[in-house]
Amino acid sequence: MGKQVKTPRFYVDMPTFLHATGQLGWDNGNGGAELLYMNCANPYLGTSFQIGVDNNIKTSFPINFCALLNHNLAGTNSVINGNDTEIPLTTNVINYDKVYNGTTIFTFAEDNQVWEKFTITIDDTTQYQLGSMVVGKYFDCPNSPDLNLTMSRRFDGIKSQKTIGGKTLSNIYYDGPTEWTMNNADGTYKYPPFELDTTGTDFDQRVKSGLGRKGLRSWKLSFSYIAETDMWMENEVSNNVISDSETPDVTKPSPMLSDNSFNFVWNCTLGGTLPFIFQPDNSEDGRNPDQFAICTFRENTFSVQQQAHNVYKVSMTIDELD
Repeated sequence: MGKQVKTPRFYVDMPTFLHATGQLGWDNGNGGAELLYMNCANPYLGTSFQIGVDNNIKTSFPINFCALLNHNLAGTNSVINGNDTEIPLTTNVINYDKVYNGTTIFTFAEDNQVWEKFTITIDDTTQYQLGSMVVGKYFDCPNSPDLNLTMSRRFDGIKSQKTIGGKTLSNIYYDGPTEWTMNNADGTYKYPPFELDTTGTDFDQRVKSGLGRKGLRSWKLSFSYIAETDMWMENEVSNNVISDSETPDVTKPSPMLSDNSFNFVWNCTLGGTLPFIFQPDNSEDGRNPDQFAICTFRENTFSVQQQAHNVYKVSMTIDELD
């Protein structure tokens, strides 16, 4: 598959955003805070997994995707629940039937509730692993970025210096994103992020530490002629009381959390402080494991210019985390 940036998708982690802004109940459960913030390298070990807790009322928000990062649930009869209802595995993004260990991402019809907890239950008592449970709302850009985009790979984990004799010495601290740790019947080993692993004996089908992608990716993108509804939140408030002249619609969640715009992504990642999953191409061609990255916005690079009445140009630089 190609490495083109077509129509990008941002997967925004809602429990992590709510936890970071003060709703600390999300750090309860089997895993709790260890399953937030996409810190996947060293997974939580347990017979079940949970973020959130019963009767810890928070705010309602819609979700339409779930991602399990760095898991070894291949072949298990495991069920993913929101509150106490199974989340439907509607549309596959990658490995939604958990044939492989590693990464599972799937989407479904948007569901708005007062979410209290998300759990994974397994039908045996074996200890399994999960690096991060990401649940939230994705945003598909309204169109492809401008043609003058820049894609680069950073090797800032490699430092070189010249000796007095003119030789060059290089120290390799890291050469790509931090590898994830897999624990299974074969033992414990490292592997490149998002890759799919099998428990088979075929050497070429097993993930391998030190191989895979090298360098940390960056994308410098701009999108022109973006409509106002795709750029800004209609109502940037924390509840559904949007005006003193309108009766609140109690069936709707907070406009801030249910919006579908660049403003939503910017707000719910705290300006790029919190990580998100970035998929440069949301089509079928962009669903290989090497097409996904855990990213943030580079500081002070998100900017908006008005091009015409209610039409905008938005620019940003997206950096893959090490």
